[in-house]
Amino acid sequence: MSQSDKRAVSAVHALLMERFPRAFPKDYDAIRPLKTGIHADLIKLLPDVDPALLRRALANHTRRDGYLLALVHSRGDRRYDLDGRPAGDVTPEERAEALKRLEASTRRGQDKAARVREHEAREEKRRQQREIERKNREAKAARKAEHARVQQEIAARKAALIAQGITPESRSERKRRLAREAAERAARKAQGQGLPRPEPRPARDAPRSDEPPARPPDRAEPEPAKPLPQVEFRKKRRFVPPPDER
Repeated sequence: MSQSDKRAVSAVHALLMERFPRAFPKDYDAIRPLKTGIHADLIKLLPDVDPALLRRALANHTRRDGYLLALVHSRGDRRYDLDGRPAGDVTPEERAEALKRLEASTRRGQDKAARVREHEAREEKRRQQREIERKNREAKAARKAEHARVQQEIAARKAALIAQGITPESRSERKRRLAREAAERAARKAQGQGLPRPEPRPARDAPRSDEPPARPPDRAEPEPAKPLPQVEFRKKRRFVPPPDER
């Protein structure tokens, strides 16, 4: 059913509630079972209304849970006409059929409520994910802004050093320079180890090559060790007094 048809059926239902308030009450709890064949009565009393729209409006009314509850729990098992007068009874078969339809409608309502809860849970999860992504974008933008600020400060410091005649050097450039200097020192050291060593120059007071080498002075022989004096060790005797003196 299109949206225009739904609006037309709703308009006819509103007309029925206005023209026949006893048969089509606005209060949900005041709905009562209608007489059998009430559609023909509506066609007679409302000749200007499309019979198909009347049938759809009547079907929507009788399929409502409130109408099914009225069939199941009606007092006196009576049906009523458009003026609210008793017109027929509700049979046990009709009550059982209404109970089945009510149970099916309840299950559909529960399934719909479960789908709605799942949809709301998914939407909440998506909302949280979007919130996380928004915060990540803001944090990334803040990091970019901080990086740009730091780069501007570095450029300003470099410009100040250049104005003072000092060549600025970054950390990476300093590392490369130190590595290059270390490599050059290692190369010079390796090159220096491969060349022959120069002979040492003679000292000014060194003897000439034609003169005989000077004889080193004789070392004084050590004096013989003197013998140690003999020491006589005597055993010290213990004095024991006689028995009468004790």
